[in-house]
Amino acid sequence: MPFQFNGKKFLLAAMLTIGSAVSAFGATPAASAVSATSATAVGSVAQAKPAAYDFIVVSVSKDPTHPHPSEGSKVGFLVNGMQGRTLVLVRGKTYTFNVDTGVMHDFYITTDPAGWGTGTLTEGVTGNFTYKGVVTFSPTATTPDVLYYQCRNHKFMGGQIHVVNPGDEGKIKIAEPVAAPAAAKPAQTIDKGELKQKLDFADMTINKSDAAKRIIASTNAEAKAKHKDAQDRLAAGLSAFNAGDLALAKAKTDEASKLMGEAARLVPSEFMLGKSKARYEELLQGIKGLEASYAQNYAMISKEAGAKNMQPLDSAKINKSLDAAKALFAEGKYDKANEILSGALDEVTIALNKMLANRTMSYEMKFATPEEEYTYELARYNHFEELIPLALEQKQPPKDMLALMDGYVKKGKAKRDQAAADAKQKNFAAALDKIKAAADDIESGLKLIGVR
Repeated sequence: MPFQFNGKKFLLAAMLTIGSAVSAFGATPAASAVSATSATAVGSVAQAKPAAYDFIVVSVSKDPTHPHPSEGSKVGFLVNGMQGRTLVLVRGKTYTFNVDTGVMHDFYITTDPAGWGTGTLTEGVTGNFTYKGVVTFSPTATTPDVLYYQCRNHKFMGGQIHVVNPGDEGKIKIAEPVAAPAAAKPAQTIDKGELKQKLDFADMTINKSDAAKRIIASTNAEAKAKHKDAQDRLAAGLSAFNAGDLALAKAKTDEASKLMGEAARLVPSEFMLGKSKARYEELLQGIKGLEASYAQNYAMISKEAGAKNMQPLDSAKINKSLDAAKALFAEGKYDKANEILSGALDEVTIALNKMLANRTMSYEMKFATPEEEYTYELARYNHFEELIPLALEQKQPPKDMLALMDGYVKKGKAKRDQAAADAKQKNFAAALDKIKAAADDIESGLKLIGVR
């Protein structure tokens, strides 16, 4: 059954999220530096400004010095060496941000304290939604006094921006955050009874379990060597326990258990072999489905005026990974084959998301009030949401693609709820931004599985 979206001229601006646990992609910054203006404003000693940039922005795991350490993402923006640094910018000046925050964390200037793709400031800003490149910002006479730099895909990663008139820089006094003192770690005590239970369990696993029998009966030399090493360390742990050295006994038992786990994975059970083989086929199906989705979207998006920096998928690289995985699978190295396929799946996913992100949104409509436009956008959102169950029934996407789509849908619904709350307070300007982003997310999820 063919699908058609509304006949209006929509060009999608996808708000992107990749479901899985996120780590900080940004590299550790080079020597951090603060512009003379900003350094004075935040009360720190002025350092030499970078030759080309006012601010160096990377992403790192948050620590207690971040202004929102326990809100939103666990990853935050580090600006000139400070987490979530508060900036003071002067109207009429141009500031440059050298951004290298990782593909998951698009930097942008916003009026929304949380970010997450809403409240985008466009006046005076070039390069919004950049994860690697340069963003410039020239505050004007009409620029709001308080802004934020945030991530398009996650909440509360950045910090606050104060915009002041020339000569008023000194009126904004911002104290440097001080890291919370590290709590003294209590001395660890080892319970002798619990350690004895751990030793007994390790003995059962290493010497008497089905996994141990499989290793002994196998021809896998690496597994046999690890198993023998595990037995030796367990024996050392038992000797230390009998001698009263509980710390050494615990260390040796932990080492033995770790080695046994590594050995068992080299000689998996028939059940685990079946799961690995099924995962291999699932990953292959997922890659093929995403490749097809990429090709379909590329053919469509490359013709749109809002598309930019369009690059075809590196099929040769993906095929090379598939061939390597196939060879490992034929050798019975299923886990290693699946690792390669997982990496290839991630590459196609990132490429597809980047392509969708490089679209702009426009439509040829005129509205008398923000409330009228909000009502229209809410209807657009509802239209896309109603397509979801029918699209899933007809397309039956593979599990990996379904997980990606679900990420878009969940994000869209969350923004819809925020928009409804704003609309209830008659704040239709804010509600409009959120419902547009919500509709775009749902549409992105549908397009991902091939709905046109």
